[in-house]
Amino acid sequence: MKAKEILRDLVAFNTIADKENKEIMKYIGEFFTKQGFSAELKTNSETGRQILTASYGKNPAIGFLGHTDTVDIADGWETDPFTLTEKGGELFGLGACDMKGGIAAFMSAVSETDLSSLKKGICIYCTYDEEIMFNGIKDMTEAGTFFPQHMLIAEPTDLVPMVGSKGLLEYIFTFTGVTTHSSTPIDGKSSNKNAVRFLNKMMDFEEELRKNRSPFFAVPYPTMNIGIIKGGTAINNVPNKTTVYLDFRICDSEKEYPLIRKAVDDALEGLDGSYVIINDIASFQNTGELVSVYEEKTGNKARPFFGVTEASFIGGDRVILGPGPLTAHEKNEHVSAASLEKTTQVYKEMIEALCK
Repeated sequence: MKAKEILRDLVAFNTIADKENKEIMKYIGEFFTKQGFSAELKTNSETGRQILTASYGKNPAIGFLGHTDTVDIADGWETDPFTLTEKGGELFGLGACDMKGGIAAFMSAVSETDLSSLKKGICIYCTYDEEIMFNGIKDMTEAGTFFPQHMLIAEPTDLVPMVGSKGLLEYIFTFTGVTTHSSTPIDGKSSNKNAVRFLNKMMDFEEELRKNRSPFFAVPYPTMNIGIIKGGTAINNVPNKTTVYLDFRICDSEKEYPLIRKAVDDALEGLDGSYVIINDIASFQNTGELVSVYEEKTGNKARPFFGVTEASFIGGDRVILGPGPLTAHEKNEHVSAASLEKTTQVYKEMIEALCK
């Protein structure tokens, strides 16, 4: 079955925030079952969302991973987001790029492969909630899911093999104080002032942290971002609660994570602050022997991914590779038919190279 036909079916499912999660997982599971795979759906007891694992053969040599959820519809769409529309060689539809195109490509690659000729097996993994909290891949890893040594993560990369990504450490800080009129403040009990004192210390720390250089990444040093600050109700009231959201993009988690934790704890001292960590995702760099193979097959030099993907949650030889152009999260999201076809071909060649 051609990738374009599969993509048409996948786009028709409304998986914004996993709305039709069970329906799309049923479709994908039945597709692989017809190919002779053993497919299993697991439901998260709290969210009701499902993950899919499917396998064919013994001693699996390669696995494909994709998330089925999409972001919401951006303003300005010119076609029906849930109907795959082809114009000028481009395939328009919500999720066509991120990342139903990649899923369609590995589904098609499997269907076009003579599975009976393979000496080693193939594994398939489909998740939910990648766009927000990575809960689908967390369900898999927490369940002890097996992943083959060689994994292809089908995120859109415009056929550039991406072989690493920075780590992500996300904090929510809460500072407490005592509400009074601004004319009668209590020293040290303004949650906003304590938050500012903390952030000043952290910005000084960021300058030191940036001295840890890593030329592997496009931004060759770790960074800190102050994403959200919420505090106070009126200009003449001393606030009693302030919330601060920070994220760190880390080049070398093993080296930089302890530095960040210590800096945070030191900066909080005496400021009536506490925190929770909402994401702690390790950095990775893949220098495996297959990187050059992907470069040869795609004609593109490997480089690190620009964000965080589900590749960060698994080990082994991880390569992030999918179709393009990169139009994720945009209005009129699309991939080119030529790129989708080329991606399918690369996936098929990797199956044959590793499994035959």
